[in-house]
Amino acid sequence: MKNKWKGLEGRGYRLQNLGRPAIFLLPIKKLKKKVRGQAVEKTLHKFLIEEFGAYTSSTIPNFGIWENIKKMKVSDKCRQYEVSFVGKKRIPILLEKLAEIAGQIGEDCIYFKAGQYTTLVYPAK
Repeated sequence: MKNKWKGLEGRGYRLQNLGRPAIFLLPIKKLKKKVRGQAVEKTLHKFLIEEFGAYTSSTIPNFGIWENIKKMKVSDKCRQYEVSFVGKKRIPILLEKLAEIAGQIGEDCIYFKAGQYTTLVYPAK
């Protein structure tokens, strides 16, 4: 992946390319659900740190509204997570984990955005 920051360095600062951002939303009320004795939130934290080295999550809940499989409007307070990585090779690792989490917490799918592209991640049935 080409470094979009190349040529923008200055004398008074240094830049480190982190690549593309990936953003996803998870319902706050389901993050405390325990799977194999551990909260989903804690498992996700460990995964993001081990796989990507860092992440951010918003402390102010995002409010999501969407249409479910039954064409019903659903809304929920969500926490937004963001990780960054260079290249596309790391995307499937994150998508696998999000699909696993969706199944564990009973979500039909998870909203996911990488760079400028957006998708819904469904667990395999």
